Amino acid sequence: MSSATLHVAPPDLRSAFRRAASSTWVVTGARSPGLDPVGFTAISVVSVSLEPPLVSFNVGRSSSSLATLRRTARAALHLLGEDQAAVATRFAADRRRRFVEDGTWGWAGGLPDVHGAVLRLTTTLVDLVEAGDSLLALARVERATTHDGPAPLVHHQGSFGPLQLIGA
Repeated sequence: MSSATLHVAPPDLRSAFRRAASSTWVVTGARSPGLDPVGFTAISVVSVSLEPPLVSFNVGRSSSSLATLRRTARAALHLLGEDQAAVATRFAADRRRRFVEDGTWGWAGGLPDVHGAVLRLTTTLVDLVEAGDSLLALARVERATTHDGPAPLVHHQGSFGPLQLIGA
């Protein structure tokens, strides 16, 4: 049996992965409890282990949130609802516009809280693993808070939209 190594250009890989539908999350942190919020949109949140309760997510090396996450080792992960596409877009854009005072977020346990999220995981980072142009964050879930509401927001083909339930 033979094998070949194929080079995949970054734009081609990005295009390929756009075909996979992903849940949409906002990861938040604070430089100190209740002060200087940071955050970003993530589509890479994955359950890793139930015992101990671990999740992972990716952080870009150039992320404006990375220094805070490294220093404080705390983050809140918010699974967005299908009615929160504007929130996902805002947290994927210019960092100076992410935390405007518009009622979409507040503070809970010293970390920014995205109001209306389907799920909030309060976590402690246990490791940051270098992975190319990103870091893979491994985090222990300290608390999970669920909310009744809409279905989760999905990211597919570069856009945010509602989950079309199978068989619905």
